[in-house]
Amino acid sequence: MTKGEYVAMLARRLGEPLRHIERHVERLHETGMVKPVTGSRRFPPEIGEPEAVTILLGFLGSEKIDDAPAAATRLATLRNAQGNSMSEFMGELLFGSPRHIEHMIVRRESVSLVVDGRHHLFGELSEAPARLVTGASLSAIAAELQGAAPSQADAVAAITRLMK
Repeated sequence: MTKGEYVAMLARRLGEPLRHIERHVERLHETGMVKPVTGSRRFPPEIGEPEAVTILLGFLGSEKIDDAPAAATRLATLRNAQGNSMSEFMGELLFGSPRHIEHMIVRRESVSLVVDGRHHLFGELSEAPARLVTGASLSAIAAELQGAAPSQADAVAAITRLMK
């Protein structure tokens, strides 16, 4: 999956306007956190795990478009009680074996997830405004990143909803 395809898929799966996510990615490009596409326009490179995680965290954690780089850095470095970083954990969710994700709650200073029936808290829990991402959406994003067709990812999302 190319970066452009990934961004379009995020827009579709998260129910956000494509241009809105593209503007977040532009801010990440400006700071060098995500590299612009280079090489052949006919055969652009596949998106890698670090960039996919950075784009997702930058988008989910920012209150304004200009906040995307700071949000990506802030959320990526959050740690859970076992010392694992949010970026490592998110990489495993998106690129590792399938997991049952119930939901993800993103706040300015924390991320809370329920995965495989276990609660994972990164950072300190707060009462700050939050963005909720359904487990069905995250499961479908992971499925498409790993090569599933959109219809197959829809099936993964449906199964995730049924398992609640």
